[in-house]
Parts: sequence; structure tokens; C-alpha cells
Amino acid sequence: MKEKKFFLSATLMLLFGVIMLFLYQKSMAYEEEEALQKQMDSLLLTLHTKIKETTTISLASSVVLAKNPYVLACLREQDKEKCLDYLIEIKNTLAYANVFENARFHLHTKTFKSFMRLWDYNNQALDDLSAFRHALEKIKETKYPMDGVEIGRHGMFLRAIVPVIDAHEYLGTLETVVDFKALSDYFSKDGVTFYVLMKNEYRSIANAIVYDEKLSLDNYTIVNQSFNGLYFIKEMNFQGTGYVKRGDHYVLYTPIMDLNGENVGFFVLTWKESLSLASFKG
Repeated sequence: MKEKKFFLSATLMLLFGVIMLFLYQKSMAYEEEEALQKQMDSLLLTLHTKIKETTTISLASSVVLAKNPYVLACLREQDKEKCLDYLIEIKNTLAYANVFENARFHLHTKTFKSFMRLWDYNNQALDDLSAFRHALEKIKETKYPMDGVEIGRHGMFLRAIVPVIDAHEYLGTLETVVDFKALSDYFSKDGVTFYVLMKNEYRSIANAIVYDEKLSLDNYTIVNQSFNGLYFIKEMNFQGTGYVKRGDHYVLYTPIMDLNGENVGFFVLTWKESLSLASFKG
């Protein structure tokens, strides 16, 4: 009888111990998941803050340039030479001051044609942008600046676009165009790789450049890196904001909404499981 009671007590204690261990492991897993979620939230906040910082500076650049008499003369007289040297000097100054290493300036006519791309100023095509640069139409209608992501013939960039107006006459628009290199460098120094993925359906718009096929995934093209470290999620079709774990890598993704409210791709951040994200505190 005593042996039965002992056996029953031992069984109950063992069962209790197993339950407590299970609950402890569940609690630890929950705490780890919660800590990871907070770190990812901080990463996303850092990303959006850095993008906002870039577009704010770009917008200030565009606003000042749009009021410059050389730029006004360029669009009013349809003569690139009126402002070419001035814009080149400003671009070099921004690079020298480490404000933007690769800033580009683009002038558009009031009929939504490309008047001058500073990086391609010998091009005389005056190509029509109205089919895909819809922000230009909105700005002409509202006379109000816009900043954010938009895809053009030369790719997906951060753009700060402002109206150019002289004595109440609408002449066109000017934009400061910035790539994602500074953002990539910022995250890279802490062991996080930053990718900008453009949906493949928009490659037909960015037809002035040729993307290396090694940068292609099934549904996206990497537009900000010269290497493809996303081979292990090649087939994925992202939805909303979330994350996946593949092997020893975390992959955090969030949609890119362009100036027209369209989801044109995804920002993706990847890092090894062993990496501490303590430096990203939001």
C-alpha cells in the first residue's frame, strides 16, 4: 500500500514537474518572441526615420533650387545652358559636404516631359513622363511639393519634387533624386543588410537601365545592391509587413508605397540570428 502511495506521489510530482517545465519553456519562448518583435519594431522605425531625414533634406534642396534665377531661366527659355553649370556646382558641393554622395537633379516641363537629367544632360529626347510619373500631374494641379519613392525610366529612387513658378507662371517641376546607398551603408555597419526590392512588373518603366539577372528573384528585382543575398527566399511573394526565418537568418520586410499610393515593392532587412540588434533602439 505504501509503495502504491509512493509511486502515485512520484508520478504526480513528475507530472507536475513536466507541466512546470513546459510552462517555463513557453514563457521563455514568449519573452524571446516579444524581445525579437521589439527589436524589429525598432529596426523599422529606424528605417522610416532615416528615409524621412533623407527626403526632408532633399526637399529643402529642391525648394531652394526651384527659386534660383538660373533654374527659372532654364525652364522659362527652354535652354539647358542657362542652369547647367550652376546645377553641376551644387551637386558637387553636396557631395563635397557629405550631404548626398550621389544626388541627381531632374527638371521637367509643365507638359510632363523630361527637360534635363543632370546625369544625362546631352540627351535631347524630351521624353514624355506622363504615363508613369503621375506625381508631376498632381503637383501641377496642387502647386504643392511631394516627396517619397517613385519609379522612373532610370529606376526606383527617393524623390523630392517641387513646382517651379515664376511670377505666378507655372514652368514645370524640379526634383532632387537620391538613391539608397547611404541607407545601405548605415545598416551595413551594424551587420544588417538592406535591400530595396522592386516588383518585376515595373521593370518596363525603368527601361533606361539593364538589371543584372543575378539580382532577380521570382517576383522582385534588387535595385540597391550589386549582390544577391536573398537566394534563400527567391520564390517568396511578400504581403504586408512581417518576417520569416530561414536557417540562421531573419528576414524583415515592409511594403514600399510610392507617391501615388501604389505598392511598388518591399524594403527588406536581413541579419544573422546571432547578431545583437541592441544598437537599434528606435
